[in-house]
Amino acid sequence: MKEKTEKIIYQMLIENTGIHMLDSGGKDGRSWQRNQKRTLKDFQSDPVITKDDDLITKSLFHHLSESCEYLPDQTNMLKTWINTNKYDGIKNPDGRTNEWNDVQAFMEKYTHQGKKINCLYTYNEDNVLSQDIQFLYGGDIYESDIIALCIHNGCDARGGLTDYKFFKIDYDTFLNWTPESYEDELVA
Repeated sequence: MKEKTEKIIYQMLIENTGIHMLDSGGKDGRSWQRNQKRTLKDFQSDPVITKDDDLITKSLFHHLSESCEYLPDQTNMLKTWINTNKYDGIKNPDGRTNEWNDVQAFMEKYTHQGKKINCLYTYNEDNVLSQDIQFLYGGDIYESDIIALCIHNGCDARGGLTDYKFFKIDYDTFLNWTPESYEDELVA
């Protein structure tokens, strides 16, 4: 299963999240543009932690690979649910997409019945990850180990998010992204 999870994480890291005039990425400044020049083996070979003076960066690929397990059944259920009422700007402007609000509605109805769905975006957190992630979870953060995860692949933090996919996570490892957790690395 680890191999499948790594392939899905890699596919998410190279997912083209588009170009928008308000996203100041330029020709190669968006994460997906840089990531598409790399192979899965390149990501696997990257160091888990890099240090540059007082800055520690943890490879998002390694972080997710060690803390997540891909859930294809839940992800396929979400895709099917979206496709039964898919958004179309002209034919179906009230349809569904693979974006926050619709994924939240899916989770409330199917995967986390009765639990409030919350969202956390690491852009708003002090973190050491090489790219930001956004994830939806049900109830108190430790009540369910199933999340819907997307990766920020753009340049500007307001957009450029991949499609959501479901993962089972180990919260203790998954939430270990604060700089304080890696202070010993600076001394070493």
